[in-house]
Amino acid sequence: MNNLKGAALMVASMAGFAVEDAFIKGAARQLPPGQIISMIGLGGAAAFALWSLGRGENPLPRTLFRGAALYRSILEAATSLNFIIALSLVPLALVTTIMQANPLLVTMGAALFFGAPVGWRRWTAIAVGLLGALIVVRPFGTAFEMTTLWVIAGVFAQSARDLATRRIPAHVTTLQLSTAGFGVMVPTGILVSLIFGTASVWPSLVNWGYLLAAVGIGIPALYAIILANRLGDISFVAPFRYSRIVFGLLLSLIVFGEVLDRYTLIGAGIIVASGLYTFAREARLRRASQSTQAAL
Repeated sequence: MNNLKGAALMVASMAGFAVEDAFIKGAARQLPPGQIISMIGLGGAAAFALWSLGRGENPLPRTLFRGAALYRSILEAATSLNFIIALSLVPLALVTTIMQANPLLVTMGAALFFGAPVGWRRWTAIAVGLLGALIVVRPFGTAFEMTTLWVIAGVFAQSARDLATRRIPAHVTTLQLSTAGFGVMVPTGILVSLIFGTASVWPSLVNWGYLLAAVGIGIPALYAIILANRLGDISFVAPFRYSRIVFGLLLSLIVFGEVLDRYTLIGAGIIVASGLYTFAREARLRRASQSTQAAL
């Protein structure tokens, strides 16, 4: 039963994140990316800080400003920066599809930097999945768009953030990390506006709605994914992360009228299949290790 609840929460979380992306993309029609980054960061940081205070926690303890926690906040800012700029320039379908390479990059990073054991089967799956991402991006020929580099940079920053999260001490809570992650977006957005020379724009009523909805949906979506990972077995729940691609592609079609070409669909299929194989292989190896330990 916990696995089913965890899977349902994971799907709900992915739907929430996809809708959040759509609202950000809607706001980006009028508002400059730097302003969006700062405003979402301010709203999210305030919400998580109040939540943290309500639970008797210090929202910003000193441990957040050193070591892995500091690196995570910096990488969170880089992730938000790249993805929000990408959403203002790149079709939602492309952003959503390329983002699915994250689990493959995390597995690869864990092997390269943390010495995690990864056999030739999973290395092959990673290579195939990254090939699928190249099919989507099409880096060679006239079809390639330089703006796609924002998405690629965002995926790498996101994967590095997830790896840094694994090194954070257990006493640092999720609410504290979330407060810091959103908080660092505020100066990041201001810096982006200064670098690009974009003036702030007073949001219309519609854009206020987009921004408030993005924060209002993003916060419970984040809570749902945390709860999903705690409730269910990770090997059962994690593959449901790929449901995000379904929601993202549907929104790109229905809301933004984007056209899904065969390269995007083929690449998406390869990325998802490779990721699902990697999850399944990790789960099998985990069960085999547990059986061996139990026998001893």
